[in-house]
Amino acid sequence: MERLGKIYKFLRGRELDCALVKDVPTIRYLTGFTGDSSLLYVDERVAVLVTDGRYTEQARQQLKLCHVQEYKAVSAHAIWDAAVALIGDKRRIGFDGDFYSFTEGTLLKSLLPASAELVSLDLRPMRMVKDERELKSLWQAFKIADAALERLLKELHSGMSEKEAAARLEYYMRSLGSEGVSFDTIVASGYRSALPHGAPSDKALEVGDFVTFDYGATYDGYHSDTTRTVVMGMANSWHREIYAVVEEAHYRGIKSAKPGMTGKELDALIRDYIASRGYGKYFNHGLGHGVGLEIHELPNINTRGDIVLEPGMVFSIEPGIYIPGKGGVRIEDTVVLTDEGARSLTGLKDNLLEIV
Repeated sequence: MERLGKIYKFLRGRELDCALVKDVPTIRYLTGFTGDSSLLYVDERVAVLVTDGRYTEQARQQLKLCHVQEYKAVSAHAIWDAAVALIGDKRRIGFDGDFYSFTEGTLLKSLLPASAELVSLDLRPMRMVKDERELKSLWQAFKIADAALERLLKELHSGMSEKEAAARLEYYMRSLGSEGVSFDTIVASGYRSALPHGAPSDKALEVGDFVTFDYGATYDGYHSDTTRTVVMGMANSWHREIYAVVEEAHYRGIKSAKPGMTGKELDALIRDYIASRGYGKYFNHGLGHGVGLEIHELPNINTRGDIVLEPGMVFSIEPGIYIPGKGGVRIEDTVVLTDEGARSLTGLKDNLLEIV
């Protein structure tokens, strides 16, 4: 009821008669429903999940404070007919328009009375501050992911392909209790470690390679997101230099995060540090992003991050340096912000690990 209470308060604050929610993670957040292909209708009196026969029984089992209404998929706009029937003669209708196609938005408007006003809403900010139940799920996801990488690193060797390393890591996460992977696992070695989002290839790991692992587990719908970079064999002076810069940037990012600052202020602190070490042009992405029911959500920790950080927000801190044709390093922890500062959800150390 507490979460639905947030949207009731939202309706009153915007002087809305009702709202339609289409975004799947937001529906899950508000109701606990884990299916898709549904709409959530909310007004001051009632919340109704409109879904089809594939999910009706599931919804009835999962939802305690929300009614379930099944629609018959007899036409392409059957779900919208059901929604419009619930809206009735209400005039100001909120909807999360960013998640509607042009066709869906046009259709909904055509089905409503001419007197109705559609008001676009962004409900994602209500998910930024995590409660204790959410944090427990996040901790478990990170515990699984940490254990999976530790297991993989014990058997990592030169000659293993990036694809095999990624497959083993994903298998270990699933075998340890992950519901799935948070995103396509990144394993990039040698010159390919300069690709921030390098998909695993047939390239074999070689002595002298940096190897970057970016991976995540899911638990109760919540995602983990961690990156570690190791070196195959003994590190040379170049490995140590570039790694030390990223390691210090990572440390400063965690220590600098405080309630009251904006995401772009935190990003600027770390971007300026990397630039001061001569690698500014090689840090080519934002410092971080929110993590929760989605792997990328608010708040943004980048040059456009205007949201003021608050205790309970969960976000990644992932500085990196990528030198084309040579290699790169990224270190990423996901943290929860507290009144005192940032606390890492990642249990792994961030020191340079040599695989020998």
